[in-house]
Amino acid sequence: MKVLFISSWYPTENNPNFGIFVKEHATAIHSTGTEIKILAVLTEQSHLLFSIKEQIYLDESGTETVEIRILTRFKNLIYHLIPLQNRIAWYYYKKLISDSFSPDFVHSNVVFPAGMMGDFISKKLRKTHIITEHWSKIAGILKKPYLSGLTKKIYKNANRILPVSEFLKNNMMDLMPVLKSDKFRIIPNVINSETFTYKKKDIHKDEIHFCAIATWATKKIPDKKPELFIEALAKVQELTEKKIVLTMVGGGDRLNELIQLSKKLKLNTKFTGYQTKASIAEILHISDYYIHASTVETFGVVIVEALMTGTPVICSNVGALPELINESNGILCENTIEEWVDGINKLISLKYDNETIANNVKNKFSTINVGESILKIYTDISN
Repeated sequence: MKVLFISSWYPTENNPNFGIFVKEHATAIHSTGTEIKILAVLTEQSHLLFSIKEQIYLDESGTETVEIRILTRFKNLIYHLIPLQNRIAWYYYKKLISDSFSPDFVHSNVVFPAGMMGDFISKKLRKTHIITEHWSKIAGILKKPYLSGLTKKIYKNANRILPVSEFLKNNMMDLMPVLKSDKFRIIPNVINSETFTYKKKDIHKDEIHFCAIATWATKKIPDKKPELFIEALAKVQELTEKKIVLTMVGGGDRLNELIQLSKKLKLNTKFTGYQTKASIAEILHISDYYIHASTVETFGVVIVEALMTGTPVICSNVGALPELINESNGILCENTIEEWVDGINKLISLKYDNETIANNVKNKFSTINVGESILKIYTDISN
């Protein structure tokens, strides 16, 4: 079985975390013995008027990747020129892939713009098109007249749609009632079960250690709300006289603001900046709890990473997070200071079985399990 795997979100040497979850799905498919080739068409801001760079390489799993980088000072314009994106994707498929590779399936990732490229190429090849969906901003694209009609048409044309959570599936069906439920299959993100493993936690006698992981960036519509848990932790520390240590992993342009807020509230907060996955796993191993405040989550990779280390989680009651968190592994909070203070107090008063938390998610999100789930979809369609 041969699969052409298309994405406009994919890690590069300069941006190793961009679309890493898409690459992990590709690795999962490759792990099943399926022959897969990646076509990554990436639009990047540049001082150049318009330039295209091509590169072919084998990644660390042995998957052949064709990387096409469109470098332009008009990034937003080019990104939205769907006919141009389609033509570029088709041109490089013909130039660099088609002579040695004829796919049975075209599998694209995120409807805009990769799904549109996938629809175009699958029609040219007369092959089945499958779309994996990670995107939390589908509602936004449906407000744009031209892109709205095109998006609905492409989803309707696809043989299968693979959202990463039940929440995302339900959201898509609410937004586009024309889509039938039997077209959907839930395929979660991959979590590295070799990196994020259970390890018995040391007991902190005089301190309670929390960990938070995200990109702490300023956005027009915020998706992360770290100020909520910083203020709530400071309040709990004041009310209970318990010493709280917070470790915040990740970069972003809000760091200085959050550093100043922690100082003002006298909360002992360590800011580590960017960390590798292996380092994040070690930080989780020495943390008593993982804490995460957000406004939307289509899956929650960091939540599952924490659970796989046996770390209880307190997080916002939004998006797909209620699919992951229950009374055995953590607390869900509405996004108010009062709810977060109550939630943290409840969290630290309960006893959790860390090993059971880890065992309950150990294999569900592994590379081989996710790969086998996708392979079954290919096989079912073929049959």
